[in-house]
Amino acid sequence: MNQKEIRESIMLEVPPLIGRCSKCHTEIFASHAYAWCTDCNEPIPYGINMQRRPIMYGTIKITPASFLVPETPKRRHN
Repeated sequence: MNQKEIRESIMLEVPPLIGRCSKCHTEIFASHAYAWCTDCNEPIPYGINMQRRPIMYGTIKITPASFLVPETPKRRHN
């Protein structure tokens, strides 16, 4: 693999940089899972927040609680 191919493969694996936190200047990538900065808890600006794609990059975590289906009440027969 040559240098160009290596660079291209790395670029495909890393989600794009979409901005920085306005308070602490932490890099925010498209895979960022939250609407706030994880370093300083500052809300991410609206424009940057609309560019986030955490599902596309597989950062959403599925927990057993998300599979729970609320029970429907049983009808009484008279």
